[in-house]
Amino acid sequence: MGQSRPLPEVLADILTLEGALLERTGDGCLEFVVPSSLSQTLGVPEHGKLSFAYHPFDESVISASYESEFFRSVDRIFSGKGKMAKAVYSSQLPNIEKVSRWVSEKIALSNASFRLQKVDHQRIDYALIFFKYVALSDEKREGIFSLLVNEQNLSTSPLNANLTAFWEDLKEPEELLTRSEGISKALQAGFSAASLIVKEEFEPFMKSLERRLNRDIIRVFEYYETLKGEIHKTFEKKFIPGRDSPEAQNEEGRKALSGKLDAVEGEKRWKIQDLVSKYALNIRIEPVCIIDIETESLVFWLEIRRRLSSRTFPLSYNPLLKKADSLPCESCFHPRGTYYLCDEKLHILCATCFRKCPDCGREYCSVCHPKGCPRCKN
Repeated sequence: MGQSRPLPEVLADILTLEGALLERTGDGCLEFVVPSSLSQTLGVPEHGKLSFAYHPFDESVISASYESEFFRSVDRIFSGKGKMAKAVYSSQLPNIEKVSRWVSEKIALSNASFRLQKVDHQRIDYALIFFKYVALSDEKREGIFSLLVNEQNLSTSPLNANLTAFWEDLKEPEELLTRSEGISKALQAGFSAASLIVKEEFEPFMKSLERRLNRDIIRVFEYYETLKGEIHKTFEKKFIPGRDSPEAQNEEGRKALSGKLDAVEGEKRWKIQDLVSKYALNIRIEPVCIIDIETESLVFWLEIRRRLSSRTFPLSYNPLLKKADSLPCESCFHPRGTYYLCDEKLHILCATCFRKCPDCGREYCSVCHPKGCPRCKN
């Protein structure tokens, strides 16, 4: 996923930029002194403490967790300033022949071929998107991570320490730049990639949830089955046909037994459903801000071929990360495995998205047929 910055660091940077004086305390809180204007904006006193725990130990301490009123009030600082910014990056481009050789050697298509047609020197826009995620189950996890999306071909790059490699070199444009037309498509591609990145990040946690759920369900099942066994034993002692008890009394006992067993079974189902709800993982992802970065780069125009069809596709050198962008998967935008081309429109797909129908075995493109196999409609 990349390296997430802790919430206290992010808020400290924002408040400091707005003129606040901050000091960390030994109990993990952040003591602050803010100007009166910032105090009014945030709805807090001019002096106080911020706690990042979900249940502050002191009522006088202000909660600053992701779900707190204070965190939501921080958005008012940026009111009118927007959540999108423009920036320029002065690139230093490498030797064209060296990068061209890398493209020819490293790009591999499993069911197609390609050739390098030409190399252009072009203006490229990248969308640097910061996402916030919140995962809720029996515990809560949250964080912020960033993606860099090429707005020309929608290649995505998760960022970690790479962000620091170019962050300080971003500059405000000297003149007002028009918004890139590809920013909305870049955001959609970023959302798709972000959802898969978070899913991969939480895969060990989801397996842990499943193990704990199965463990607790087995315990509940065994407890109520034992309880039902005890009820049966009690009935056999009190109501046994052939003894002195009249048949009517035995029938009444059977009804009472059936009612108790039904009640126990209903409670067992309710407990199991409660466990399923407790361990269910609900993940919410949303963009925090976007920086539209304009830079100069090299664009390698590839002619990709599949059977008798061909298509021209641009692949860029990424001056921010100092390497060539990887091919995108035009379905999930977070490629996993080798690349394939579909037969219909030559979409570039990763191995995960180049699907094989489980019923008829036909391979199909998840971009051309998002609802499933076109042959058997599954």
